[in-house]
Amino acid sequence: MDIPVFQLFQLFQLPQAQQVLFLAIAIDLIFGEMPAAVHPVVRIGVLIRQISAICERMPKIRHQICGFALTLICISCAAVFGVLLTILAAHNHLIGLFAMAYFLKSTFSIRSLISSSNLIYRDLSTNNLADARKDLTSLVSRDARELDEPKIASAAIESTAENFVDSILSPILYYAIFGISGAIVYKAINTLDSMVGYRNERFCAIGFASAKLDDIVNWIPARLSVIFILLSSIRFSPRSALRVCLRDHALPASPNSGYPMAAVAGALGCRLEKPGSYVLGQEYPDPAPREIVQANRIILLATFLLLVAVAVVWYL
Repeated sequence: MDIPVFQLFQLFQLPQAQQVLFLAIAIDLIFGEMPAAVHPVVRIGVLIRQISAICERMPKIRHQICGFALTLICISCAAVFGVLLTILAAHNHLIGLFAMAYFLKSTFSIRSLISSSNLIYRDLSTNNLADARKDLTSLVSRDARELDEPKIASAAIESTAENFVDSILSPILYYAIFGISGAIVYKAINTLDSMVGYRNERFCAIGFASAKLDDIVNWIPARLSVIFILLSSIRFSPRSALRVCLRDHALPASPNSGYPMAAVAGALGCRLEKPGSYVLGQEYPDPAPREIVQANRIILLATFLLLVAVAVVWYL
């Protein structure tokens, strides 16, 4: 007997929150990143850009206050939108289910993260440094023009490890705790930080609140990420991962990014370096391209374990 797709979840009697999460993951793994024209995070970015432009026209003495207002407006809009989605789901389960899954998927990115670093691996495997430097810009903001093969591989691994927190663990964790509003609010904060949270003359005041709030909301997820990375490093070296993480996590300027990056450096036994900023796992050799693939395997397994953990907690 034919069973409509939307009834499959009912076969397993899953609560709506789990239906939304599993459907969002399926959308991500099948379709990858959404086109910019229909990507909700792009709409958040437009709002941030418009309000920050107004802030920049204000006298500099008011920039920090404007930055607080910018952050409050974006968070409020995200929270209200999440509530509206929840109300929609309460009145129309099917439409609400797919709407919530669509917007939840926009807050995390599994397939795109792994695909981007795999592309760099393929470039390096064919000794195509020019394309590797160009493709690296989709992962990191650093200047890649002078980077050699080990530094490109290092940047790809660092970004994959760091984005495990920003692009996978944190949005899923906040969804599991606070529902769709939690995930969308987190993504708004993260997008604010990526757009105006820079420590430069232009945004140091306007982006102050956004940067600090992003540090706060990622504080617990960054430290939780170490547990999932350690469990996922069983084929490599969990002991080295823990040792390097405990020793080197504070070397990057960010209070959070050092945890997953140092753990992956120790697990793989490779040196991760951002020239002029930090070196993680300094006793190890520079990474080879194959370590990009190994890092991806660790992050994929860590993501699977995260989902298992969320499912177990939901059932407790």
